[in-house]
Amino acid sequence: MLKFIRGKGQQPSAERQKLQRELFAFRKTVQHGFPNKPTSLAWDPALRLLAVGTASGAIKIFGKPGVEFYGQHSNHESAVTKIVFVPNEGRLVSLCDDNSLHLWEVNGSILEEVKEHSLEGKLKKISALCLESAREHLLLGTEGGNIYLLNLKTFNMSETIIYQDVVMQNVPEDYKINPGAVEAIAEQPGCPDKILIGYNRGLMVLWDRKAPGADQTYISSQQLESICWHKSGSRFTSSHNDGSYAVWDVGVGEKPLEEPNTIYGPFPCKAVTKFLWRQSKGDDYILFAGGMPRASYSDRHAITVQQGKKHVVFDFTSKIVDFFTIAIEGEDPEFGEPDTLIVLLEEELVAIDLLSEDWKMLSLPYLVSLHASAVTCSQHISNVPVQLWEDIISAGKKQVQDLYSTREWPITGGVILSEKENGKEDNNEEPEVTRNLLLTGHEDGTVRFWNASGIALQPLYKFASAGLFSGDEIGGDGSNGVADDDEEEWPPFRKVGTFDPYSDDPRLAVKKVVLCPLTGTLVVAGTAGSVIVAKIGSEQVEKEVKVTTMNVVSDRDGFVWKGHDQLTPRSGNISLPPGFQSSAILQLHPPAAVTALVLHSEWGLAAAGTAHGLALFDFVRHKGVLTKCTLNPNDLSGAGDAPISRRKSFKKSLRESFRRLRKGRSTRHADKRGTGTSPTAEKKRDGGGDASTPSSAPLSPVEPKPVERQVEARPVDDGQGSMVRCLYFARTYIISVQSMTPTLWAGTNNGTVFVFTITVPGGQKRTEEDVSCQLGKEIQLKHRAPVISVSILDGASVPLPDPLEVERGLAKQVDTGTPHRVVICSEEQFKIFTLPSLKPFCKFKLTAHEGSRVRRVGFAAFSTSRPDSSTQYTESCLLCLTNLGDCIVLSVPELRRQLNAAVIRREDINGISSLTFTKNGEAFYLHSSSELQRITLSASTITQPRCCLELPEGARPKATETDEEDMEDEDEDEEEGDEEKGDEGKIEGRESAAPSPTAQEVQAIPPTVNGDTDHAEPIVQEPDEPKENGTEEDRHDMSALSVGDITIDSVKDHLMTSSEENRITEIKNERLEFSTRTETQSVVKTTVISSGTTVVNSTNSSNIAVVEPTSADGQPSSQTLNEISSRKAPLAKMEDLEIEITM
Repeated sequence: MLKFIRGKGQQPSAERQKLQRELFAFRKTVQHGFPNKPTSLAWDPALRLLAVGTASGAIKIFGKPGVEFYGQHSNHESAVTKIVFVPNEGRLVSLCDDNSLHLWEVNGSILEEVKEHSLEGKLKKISALCLESAREHLLLGTEGGNIYLLNLKTFNMSETIIYQDVVMQNVPEDYKINPGAVEAIAEQPGCPDKILIGYNRGLMVLWDRKAPGADQTYISSQQLESICWHKSGSRFTSSHNDGSYAVWDVGVGEKPLEEPNTIYGPFPCKAVTKFLWRQSKGDDYILFAGGMPRASYSDRHAITVQQGKKHVVFDFTSKIVDFFTIAIEGEDPEFGEPDTLIVLLEEELVAIDLLSEDWKMLSLPYLVSLHASAVTCSQHISNVPVQLWEDIISAGKKQVQDLYSTREWPITGGVILSEKENGKEDNNEEPEVTRNLLLTGHEDGTVRFWNASGIALQPLYKFASAGLFSGDEIGGDGSNGVADDDEEEWPPFRKVGTFDPYSDDPRLAVKKVVLCPLTGTLVVAGTAGSVIVAKIGSEQVEKEVKVTTMNVVSDRDGFVWKGHDQLTPRSGNISLPPGFQSSAILQLHPPAAVTALVLHSEWGLAAAGTAHGLALFDFVRHKGVLTKCTLNPNDLSGAGDAPISRRKSFKKSLRESFRRLRKGRSTRHADKRGTGTSPTAEKKRDGGGDASTPSSAPLSPVEPKPVERQVEARPVDDGQGSMVRCLYFARTYIISVQSMTPTLWAGTNNGTVFVFTITVPGGQKRTEEDVSCQLGKEIQLKHRAPVISVSILDGASVPLPDPLEVERGLAKQVDTGTPHRVVICSEEQFKIFTLPSLKPFCKFKLTAHEGSRVRRVGFAAFSTSRPDSSTQYTESCLLCLTNLGDCIVLSVPELRRQLNAAVIRREDINGISSLTFTKNGEAFYLHSSSELQRITLSASTITQPRCCLELPEGARPKATETDEEDMEDEDEDEEEGDEEKGDEGKIEGRESAAPSPTAQEVQAIPPTVNGDTDHAEPIVQEPDEPKENGTEEDRHDMSALSVGDITIDSVKDHLMTSSEENRITEIKNERLEFSTRTETQSVVKTTVISSGTTVVNSTNSSNIAVVEPTSADGQPSSQTLNEISSRKAPLAKMEDLEIEITM
């Protein structure tokens, strides 16, 4: 059965399978960027750790750069509403919105959930949390008004309950009726037996837990939002929903010390949602969120910070989730003088240096918002030269020198096990430092450079293209982070943060970006047909940027462009700061979005493609070399005006699917599998034979041919067929085998590949003579599938190196001993041709065999991680991402499958479209709008956190003997209950003593590993739900496939053809037969049809169904059904399920 799914071809040898395990393995390693939809924040002052919870149930802990721990709740739909660290123990408690509590521990490099407890009932909905200073209990305030105690040692509820009616005994009658939910609980400093309880309607009670009884009652007329103690414990503040806060004396309950203070009144204000009071050697710090005047500033997201006469309102661009202060070392960790304010917002994290004179922002080493402007494209650069790296860092520092404070990052918890990643080693040897860049293009016309060498993705530099263009809507960069000049403005706002989702002009959006690291040349292409060429510079210059216009449709007189106008370049001299400085601008006409871009810095050429054609530009002489219009002469309606649309009628698709199904059955029934197009004609027209080399050993004649879908040819007059999808420069054999010629390859949306030959003058003539280019050859694919990529392999089957890599000693000399081969990747298949004859060599049909389409293609070098470099083995492979989110690794030139891994959910269209491969077998894709997920397909190249916490001895107290006995008794009770029920029953708040086999597997494999995988054998992951947080389950088997389930209904639908409908009279009975075996369980569903029975067997351990016809007497028929091959494909593609039935 497996050979039907994997395609024909002989199985690899045992040695090859062993080598595959050393070379290929899929893991999700680390996540870069800002967590999507954060909902909670916590701080451990003892271990100096930061924790963030999200709406999808994820927990992320951060320490010093490189220290990261990931956790994921089992319920992905439940948001983490609150997090509480147990200081200095490496433990935390999370509260989810399903009212469940979870205890997490950092054990080694793993954050794992160890216990769980749930409260049921509306009145037990937890509304407030407070950790005792003794760290024995967690106080749980509920909406019903009661306060429960959770024992942190056993994680069970204590028998002690602070009932609301007991607390209300000495309260005025008005508040006894319904004081509301418990809004806040705070322990009195210096008096651990006394807690301040705040209720929603404004009532506050100082409760003595030792007595027990109420010491004092405080009554406010406004709804309560938060409470905060002063360090002395003699005073506290309460904030309210009318924008006011009040200071209370502990001994006086009738009224506050002063009238409630509404700073931004007297008109109605928004609620002060959180209030902090921090002691200082000078004036105390007052910090609160909200309180803005409703009429004029109700849309502002602001935090006010006051110290004496110093008063700043930090204005953010997204909603505030939570905030806290970090105390100066040596001060009280909770109430001491702060040196940093950490604010978690919905779209970014902001840190304010309270020690600096003007309270500047701190530069973030991680959790940086990738989506400060929406990401539109990306490129990864490996092994950046030292000089370029230093120039980029230097230019980036000059950009932000007035924006950020120079103080070190204050969150410094954790220990990095692999110091080598940070460039530190204990010995005196020079560390091996990798310099990898990730470039991201954005909607606002900027290109951001990121340090992608380690765990933390750090911003280095930003290239802005908006300054090169003029227009009413395009403005310069604002003074972000600087206070407004108007000193009379009230409140005194100051814009902070980098998140800015708005673009001045949508035409500025970057579509493609290419960087040559060896020459420091950057090419940026935009939405309005503009192509910018920039080179690195260390000094500020002022010069005029020359603009060249090229008309792609100059030979089509009847063409009419109905889209947007081009951007207007600035005239005259432009001041260009250090960094990448623009030297030339190419403006294409029509000004359509650039769909393909390529750079050859050695030749001084750049080529850009649009929906209308392509243009070759000489940026050394600022001249256009060639334009090629790809529009159909019969279609001059202006391609590129609208997004790509290749929708197909569902009704038509369904009808054609059943026609093919019937035709296939009749053909196979007549045993005419060998008829059809002759092999010779097929090779000539379709360009290739099997997915193996011609020199391979012949297959056994008894081996069945894999089931193939019929892939229809696309119409010639497709409106989007003219779009250029890929461009490629190469010096190769295209005219003869005697000499190599510079060439440009262009692939279009209708399956056409153009090959242009280029003549580049050498030496000094380069700046004096023009570059010439002419069309050499043209290739048309049979099915007209869009060409995604074109690459050339040298004689050693290694992709040709990038420009100047051989000259700089970064790549081996090109092998010219044997002919070169060109790899043409379309959406449906991969084809390899021999150069210069373009004779078909081999091909790999993806869509015909598996129903998926190619979305991304790349090449990577895979190496074994053997300690001896002399025995290290390296091979280059082709990487492919499909529209189903699967990553496939194919060997070259044989195109044999080495790895198939379900990487991205098929529903995640943005993730699939954003994936970028690297040259070392890794990839990045947008896990959400603000997060990049890093994956690896290599068994030796793994970028993952290697860190731990150093806890004091005895930091985690063990449960007492009594507690242990209680827990043992509870476990015994659970075991008895499980035996009676025959189920994995779970008592509230206790761990199941006898979990199901599935639960045992989940417990055996912690759900919270930082990509750490030490298994000797690969683990096959379920393809439907790829795990996210770098779990050990992320390592895939070589043959792991994304195979969909076949249901009874789908089989019945395919059985009901026109020839069989009159034979089906009645479905007599349906019965379920359960058979239990030692390891697997099978469910058999039997459907009786008039002339026979069709039995569909489905096994829990397999996604493959086998259909077996039986005779009327119940005996199996002599002619069994062929295997069923299924793939995850769109519902409209019914041909994706092939069934052969012989009755």
